[in-house]
Amino acid sequence: MVTELRAGVAGAGFVGRAHVNAYAAIEGVRVVAVADPVLVKAERLAARVGAVALSDFDELLDAGLDVITIGTPSATHATLAIRALEAGLHVLCEKPIARTLADARRIVTAAEAAAGILMVGHVCRYEPDHRRAKDSIEAGDLGTVRMVSHTMTTSVPGWSEVGWLADTEQSGGPLVDLGVHSFDFISWAVGSPAVRVHAVGADTDAGPATYVLATIRYANGAMGLVEASWAHPVSHGFKVSTEIIGTDGRVSWDYDQIAGGVIHFASRDSIAFDPLSDRGFRSELAGFTHAVRTGAPSPVPAGDGLTALRTALAAAESVRTGESIDLTVWGLP
Repeated sequence: MVTELRAGVAGAGFVGRAHVNAYAAIEGVRVVAVADPVLVKAERLAARVGAVALSDFDELLDAGLDVITIGTPSATHATLAIRALEAGLHVLCEKPIARTLADARRIVTAAEAAAGILMVGHVCRYEPDHRRAKDSIEAGDLGTVRMVSHTMTTSVPGWSEVGWLADTEQSGGPLVDLGVHSFDFISWAVGSPAVRVHAVGADTDAGPATYVLATIRYANGAMGLVEASWAHPVSHGFKVSTEIIGTDGRVSWDYDQIAGGVIHFASRDSIAFDPLSDRGFRSELAGFTHAVRTGAPSPVPAGDGLTALRTALAAAESVRTGESIDLTVWGLP
């Protein structure tokens, strides 16, 4: 068993910061390098943990790593994750697994052939409230789950480098950026694949189809409702609201920010902090590094990431056509 895991992080944005903090909190893991094309961002983040700052991904791959986080824009995930797998690293690829189904399938194929594992960063599975709900379902506390609603609403994202996240062509819009969390969580929670999705969307000042409602039918008969929006005012914050209804009970929760608080500096980036240990990131990376150490399967395999992306893209197709999408056939090879 490896005594110390050497970790690297590609991308020094919100996710990169969360992962650096999480890796640093795990015993036996050391962040040795952070890479970002904007070197000053990498330098600021690397300085927190005494890591090397790099601006080139090739240099990151040559830094003697065991594990790597891919926390870069969605359209780059396939290229970078596959290169890391081919270099023999264990890879945590942020959600969505890729921007397109073709790229997602490339990652799945590479992960199947690789010596290392690939885990997709569907962090909702590790957040305390989501995890507790899943445990309650598995324990039978709610009986048979009939309905799950999952809402993620915020203003148009303005924190990404050169605004790539707000560009729906690059990010896929709220259905892919936010909704992929919901599609993964609901399917995981009810323990059944989605078989049909229908979605309606509205164009807003934030862009095309930036307020969307999607309904989903699952193979076991459960229903899902997903709300994803970038059209809310800035004062609205980042709101998550969930309700799970079963034959014997219901569970619900909501919160108005994805972090417990924010420290704003005049001279550098703001820092978000969370009394729940960066919500699920610390637990997520603990699960990832445990699997690496023990040789266990990936906690969230590439195939699960592909499934969540396919549902999100099918919902986007439903918005475009106005038709329901049959997921038993749509988007399959």
